[in-house]
Amino acid sequence: MDSQAFDMQTHGGVSRSFAELISHMPKDINLCLPIVESRNVYLKKMGLAPDKDYYMEYCNGHPTSLKRFCYKFTTNIKTGHFRRWDRMPQLSLFEAERKLVQGEFDVFHPTYYNPYFLRKIGCKPFVLTVHDMIAELYSNTYRFRDGQLNGKRKLIPLASHIIAVSEHTKQDIVNLFGIAPEKISVIYHGIDKNPYVPVSGGNAYGRYILYVGGRNKYKNFSRFVHDITPVLNNHPDLLVVCTGKPFRKEELRLLQDSGFINRYKQLFVEYNQELLDLYHYAQAFVYPSEYEGFGIPILEAYKAGCPVVLNRASCFPEIAGNAAIYFGFDGNGQSLQERIEDLLSWTPDQREQLICCQRQRLQRYNLENTARKLAGVYRKVALSTVEG
Repeated sequence: MDSQAFDMQTHGGVSRSFAELISHMPKDINLCLPIVESRNVYLKKMGLAPDKDYYMEYCNGHPTSLKRFCYKFTTNIKTGHFRRWDRMPQLSLFEAERKLVQGEFDVFHPTYYNPYFLRKIGCKPFVLTVHDMIAELYSNTYRFRDGQLNGKRKLIPLASHIIAVSEHTKQDIVNLFGIAPEKISVIYHGIDKNPYVPVSGGNAYGRYILYVGGRNKYKNFSRFVHDITPVLNNHPDLLVVCTGKPFRKEELRLLQDSGFINRYKQLFVEYNQELLDLYHYAQAFVYPSEYEGFGIPILEAYKAGCPVVLNRASCFPEIAGNAAIYFGFDGNGQSLQERIEDLLSWTPDQREQLICCQRQRLQRYNLENTARKLAGVYRKVALSTVEG
């Protein structure tokens, strides 16, 4: 593998999924992850990232603008990356390039869509994980980085095999790129078996609805606010807790217009225990998104024993089955407001019945099985290359 996802994220779903796969890979798979330095919290926790910061060492702990320029210039020139002499060097990615040129591997698995390796890999096969097709499906509506779009356009047709994280994502790949279905394996995300124990007295917010993750337009945050406003009006003690980045100006105006801006709390959550505690003590976790490739927060809510409320769209029915409460923004079925009001009136037994169903559904998403299936793809690709 390479460091793309870990250079891109200090924390987040893509890098976390790869870190967990690495930690659960079968012992007969000799997996090399060249990491020279990283601030990724999952690699740090696993002991896979050295405690090094070469820039700070270069500066003797006292960085300046001039030192930063000299470090970027000299390091990139030294490693042969003349075109990026004025950018911060990607030391782990440079090390991956060096390993690729050596050719001492059977299969390469990039962790994102930068096609840099095509000129280094020779005739060796590579496996590509496609997490979603949001950029392709919404490119005319929302702005995405061209690098992701162009990288996927180049890599998907060339990959020896493709991993899709849901049947829904697989079908999107087939429809948008014309890839043969047999070239794509669906391997669901998993979640670790470590028991979750809530922190005693960990609820600092009373009764609240939980919203987790980004608030981009396809995430339907504005529609969520619209539908949850009458619920807040009916329940004066109810809050909405949102994790992720601070509210943008337009989001603050949206909350101000709702009349309940003081009932929204924004939190940046870095550690797993804190996030699971937020799920555990919530009245419900609401996922109003219009499209997701999989929806890892569903598994997190399952593990923490939190009722899951989903927009009946995209891959959600595939992933959650009957272990969730569904609403529809399209007018089909009950509205989010109706479903939340119904849930808030439930007895403890009704709530526990749903949580029990979710707990059973969670057993489908086992990290060991996920890693085992991925290892099977590696073996298949390596064998077919030898036979070819």
